[in-house]
Order: sequence, then C-alpha cells, then structure tokens
Amino acid sequence: MPVTITVSEVRDALYRAAGSQSARGTGAPSLAVLGQWFHDAVGWMVTEVSGVTPLAVLADVDENLDVWKRTLIDHAYAHFVGPRLTSHQAALQEVATQVLTFWQAMQAACQWLAELAWSLRPTRKSSRMAVPAPWQSLAAWLTTEEPLSCELREPGWIDSVRLVGIADAVVRLNSSGNVWCAIEFKIGQTSPTADLGQACLYHLMLSAAETSRSTEGTSTDATLDSGTLALISFRPDRHEQLFDAATLQTARQRLVDLIGKLAGVDATQANPPETRSAPVTRSTRREEPVPAAETRPAGLPYVRPTEEHLRLGQYLVTTLTQEYGVTVSLDGPPLVGPSFLRFPIRLGPRMKVAAVQQRVEELQLRLGLSRPPFIAIEEGMLVVDVQRPDRQKVLFDDVRSQLPAPDARLGGSHVPIGVDIAGQLVCANLATTEHAHLLAAGTTGSGKSEWLRTAIAGLIVTNTPETLRLLIIDPKRNAFHALRRSPFLWKPLVFPDEQPTAVVLKELVDEMDRRYRQLDGADSHAQLVARSDVPLPRIVCVCDEYRDLISRSREERKQIEDQICRLGAKARAAGIHLILATQEPRRETIKGPLDSNIPARVGLWMQKAQESRMLLSEPGAEKLLGHGDLLFKDVGRPRRLQSPLLSEANRDSIFGS
Repeated sequence: MPVTITVSEVRDALYRAAGSQSARGTGAPSLAVLGQWFHDAVGWMVTEVSGVTPLAVLADVDENLDVWKRTLIDHAYAHFVGPRLTSHQAALQEVATQVLTFWQAMQAACQWLAELAWSLRPTRKSSRMAVPAPWQSLAAWLTTEEPLSCELREPGWIDSVRLVGIADAVVRLNSSGNVWCAIEFKIGQTSPTADLGQACLYHLMLSAAETSRSTEGTSTDATLDSGTLALISFRPDRHEQLFDAATLQTARQRLVDLIGKLAGVDATQANPPETRSAPVTRSTRREEPVPAAETRPAGLPYVRPTEEHLRLGQYLVTTLTQEYGVTVSLDGPPLVGPSFLRFPIRLGPRMKVAAVQQRVEELQLRLGLSRPPFIAIEEGMLVVDVQRPDRQKVLFDDVRSQLPAPDARLGGSHVPIGVDIAGQLVCANLATTEHAHLLAAGTTGSGKSEWLRTAIAGLIVTNTPETLRLLIIDPKRNAFHALRRSPFLWKPLVFPDEQPTAVVLKELVDEMDRRYRQLDGADSHAQLVARSDVPLPRIVCVCDEYRDLISRSREERKQIEDQICRLGAKARAAGIHLILATQEPRRETIKGPLDSNIPARVGLWMQKAQESRMLLSEPGAEKLLGHGDLLFKDVGRPRRLQSPLLSEANRDSIFGS
C-alpha cells in the first residue's frame, strides 16, 4: 500500500532547506485567521448557493469594468468581510496594520475576479443571449479548495507514494477540462522557494489527473498536458507569475526526488519505510512554517494497526459498497490514534462525499459503535474516524517534553490543548491574538475539568511564580482543590458563594488598567517585561463553570459580562488571559461578550448538535467519544485532538509545588 505524503509536509521541508530568514519574501506577515478569511472569501464569491453566486450582483450594475470592481468590493465587504471584522473586533483591535493589509488584499482579489469575469463577456451583442453570463461562466470554470491526489512511482523506489493536498483554485477553460490553470494564492509575507514548490505540486497532481484519468497512478515522465501554473500573491497588491508545463519539468523532478526521501521509499536513503513515522493526515490550517532552527520533540510512538483494526476498515468499506451502493475503497492503512482509528477513504467514480456522510447512523449500527463515526476531509483525503475498540490513555507525562521551552524572562505562554493523530502535542499560545483567551465546553463525562487541570499544569511546569500567576474561580468548589496552597496563585481560590465574582474580576480589570498605564508606547506584555526591571507575571484567570456565575442575578450577570468584555478586548497586551469553561453552551451563555472576544474554542463531547454549533459554528462535538476527545477551533475547520490526562500523583506534585 502506498505511503501517503501531504503537500504541507513537502512545503515545510522546502522552507527549512531554504533557511527560515533567507526564505522569506517581501510583504508583511499575515495573521493566520486573516489568511484563512482571504481564502474563504474567494471561495465564497464563486460558490453557487441555490444556483446563485455572489458574483451575480454584477447583473444589476452597468457593464463597465470599473463599476464591476467597485461593486464586488462593496458586496464582499457588506456580506463577508464586514460581519467577520465586527464579530472579531476585540481580538483584532491590536493588529490594525495586519487588518488593513488584509482588506487591501481583499480589494485586489475582488478586482482580479472582476477582470476575469470581464474577459468572459461575449464579444458580440448578438451572441449574448446564447451564452451564460460571464459571472456564471467564471463560477462554473473556477473551483476553490479542490482536493487533489496522485500516486507516484519512480525507478529505485521500493514503494509508491500517494501525494495529497488541496489546491487554492483551479480554472478549467473548457468543458472537457484539458485546458486548465492551477492557482496558488499567497497573502502577506511569502516564501518564494516554498511557495513555488507547493504550487508545482498541485500542477503535478492536476497533470496526473488530466492525462491519465483511468489509471491508478502516474510516473513523472507522463505526457504533460496544456495546463499552466499561476502563482498569485497579494502583498497587498496583486503579483502574478505564470509558468508553462515544459518550464516546470526540472522543478517537478527535484520535488519528486524530495518526496521519495520524505516518504522513506528511496532505496538510496538510510531510512527504510518501516522506520519512519506513520503517514499523517494534517490540518489544512494555513500558518507560518516552523523555522529551520526550531527542533520539535518527537510525538508519541507510532502504533501499528492490528488485525482487528484492519478488519474493521474492510467491514467499513464492505458495508458502504455492498449494502448501500456507495463505491469506496481504503486509501491506505488506518492511522491509529489513542481514541480513534482514522481510515482514509477513496471515493469511486461519480461518488460524492455526501453519499458517505448520509450513512453515518447506518455505519454506527453496522459497526456496533457507541458513538457515530466522524467524517471529514483532511488534506485532500476523505477520512472516517471510528472509535478505537482498544482505546488508550495519553498521560501528561507522555507529552510533557513536547511543551515549548520557556523564555527566561517571560516564562511559557503555551497551553496544551491535546494530542493529534500523529502523537504531536498541539498548544495554544496565549501571546498571540488568535489564542489570547480560550473558551471550553463539554457535558458531564466529556473531560472538561480534567482538560482545565491539564491546561493549568502545562502553564505551571513552564513557568515560575515570577512569570505566571493564576486566578482560579471554582463554582463547584472541588475542581482545583490541589491548588489551594500553590505559590502561583494571584489570589486565594475564589468560591462565588463566598466572594462575589464580579468584585474579583473588577480587581483584575484594575490590574489591567494599571499595566496599560505602564506600557508607555509598548504594544505587548513582552515589550513591557523587556524594558522593566521588576517582574511582571502573566496572569491567567481560569473558571470551571462560567454559566453558573451569570445565573445568580441579573445585576451580577451584567457586572460579570462587563468585566469579561473589557478583559477580552484589551487584556492580552497587558499579559492577562481568560480560560473559561461551561457545561451548557447555550445561546444565552455563548452569544455576547464570549462570542465576540474569545475566538479560540475547545469543544469536548456535547449532547446536541446545536450546542456544538453554538461553540464551534458547526456540528461535530456531539459525535465525540468523551473523556478528553475534543475539537479545537481557532483558524479554519476544527481539529480533532485527545487531551492528555493529569494523573492524581502528577496533580499533587505540580499543583502543590
């Protein structure tokens, strides 16, 4: 069975090979959330909903290119950009320069789409009734976020490699699809070498698909078709580079050689495939690459699938194909996570993802599962997550070494969220805009309180009382008992039935205001610490049951929400952060100060899909397995992780230190 490699893995390797600083191109760095919005916005403008795309707004204005450009810009702001800026106003107010650059790039993208639509207008007035409107043609020919894959075989390889990824956009200029252009968007600061290599990989996969639709794989010496490659960057003005297929041949061969090395199938390399890590299905989240100088600790040991796991995968395929007529096949061996098995699925001819998604309940019954399977698209592959019959725990000690090393003066700002399918620990960095505050939700048995304790433990082990202080609000009175004598406490444990929470939060707001008076031109806690001789610890306020706090009286609720709103909007620059949790993510709890000020979400198991939508803006948390199985949403689609468990012995030693 072929080894699976993602485009993201190849791009990261190219970036590291070029050197982190020398690899950077022109333009200012963009926040991950703004980059994701940019890609989402382009997809939104060309996606049909009930037969209509946002581009159809051009039908109501004069046929003039400048008018079309202004119309698309206004429409994109009113219906896409504006609502997102408003809902994330608090989180983005400290990064006004990046927001402005994003909006300038969005205007350039709207102008580009208007120009494409303009070029598709009929040249003769008499023919205009016989062809679709230009915006209809553009929507039909341009697809965004298109999953791609191809199988590579080379002389000297001991196995084939399946390359998977998601192209930013593909333009097919005729109905047969043999004239096409692969497009890769870049916003903000670019990495020319890695960006071009990534775009070439999408061109390679499209070439394979278009030249040999009926074969299982392709060699790199396959006949090249008429496809071209466009690398479009917005920095924030539009810059375009076009490459024909013949020009890309040399670059493609070098990339294929690199893929063989990364996959461990090149017989000339020292590491055979049995010693490499399992193929990993990674998030499609766009973020800055890991610098070459940064070394990441290895993840958890790779667990090979057992015979029972393999039989479960075969039964999954047999059930879909023979019982329900959904033609699928396994696209590789299952990935074995601590809590679930991830089966990569290849759709048969003319099969759609919806055909599999519609059989979730039937699959649950046929496979004898206590929770429905979880179906998603990861890096161009359709995957089905099935609860593992021999579920394993992940202990905090197993991943403690993966926590980033703390800064000597600032301490550590990373909160452990959970372990991904590859055994890598995913952390939220409180020092960043996207992760400045966290909101978690989960019902009884979801592991919410255990996740909070692990998050606190991760902060404590990477800090000292001089770099970190905790404000713990414990309505249940039993979640954080081991912390009662901790030297990390900013104040003694707060029990709302003894001490009004609004008063404590007001003291925290006063501390924030005091620190703001000290900033004196500095724009972050790090800059303030760097210029001060007096320790200024990061303060993290943790509350286990936020809903209980706002359910006591209308007056107290208003006071608490006012303080939370102020802290959420301004506290990051002062080194103050919120980690709030609730058992019931209802509309009256989430909507309001929390929704607009806390973009990073941790969704543990919930009882209803509606609760998942309230927290994560989409269903899915109701299908989780409980006991630390979670979805983490910051930028893009939620990622499925497993929270490490803090043992009682660890809890006492870390919290009581």
